[in-house]
Amino acid sequence: RLPQKERDRMRITIPDFMRLSEEQTGGKIKVSDFYPVPTVVPVSKAVGALQDKRYVEFTAHPHCGMATYLFVENGEITPITRYANVDKFVATMKKVNENASEGSKKKAKLRLLAAARHVKFSFLRKYLLRVLTEGSYNSLGDLQRKTILLSSMHFMDPYNFDLERVQRCVIHYAVPDGRIIPFCTMNSIHRPEVERKLGVPIKEWKNRHKVEITQPL
Repeated sequence: RLPQKERDRMRITIPDFMRLSEEQTGGKIKVSDFYPVPTVVPVSKAVGALQDKRYVEFTAHPHCGMATYLFVENGEITPITRYANVDKFVATMKKVNENASEGSKKKAKLRLLAAARHVKFSFLRKYLLRVLTEGSYNSLGDLQRKTILLSSMHFMDPYNFDLERVQRCVIHYAVPDGRIIPFCTMNSIHRPEVERKLGVPIKEWKNRHKVEITQPL
């Protein structure tokens, strides 16, 4: 376990991460290039409404993580915000979802095609439209393989614990006694009690499973 003094010294926040990204890339990546994780929710909802499916929606609290996509061309990195108006694109996807959810799928599809005007980069437009129209993991994979996701999640600790974030948690621990515990509360509150109650000494575990561990623990 990392000593508390070392944890305090090495602690970094999401604003620190974004600021350092800008500083260490000489401004090629800016703080303004990052968006909260749930920014993508309207995209999932819109594609799901058009396909009559339910896709994963990253509905975490906005303070839980920030991200941007990067392209690498001729050895240079370029954030997605240089090629797309993210705010206008997301706003259009909200309207696509509204149209499709109300039964106006033809109108929604036309609006979906119109969303491409907010994307300047022809390569991105090509692959992004496939994601939106097909709604398949293959089309999403093709897009992901051509980009770099730069992201940060700051799991909560005693300095920034927030119940509103806990209520919107999207990462959980399942423990053997049947409880499902939000990730940050597990590490900040429950872990010592869970380990005391359910932990097994290594010698007992080895005897029980007849396994020889050769690597140092």
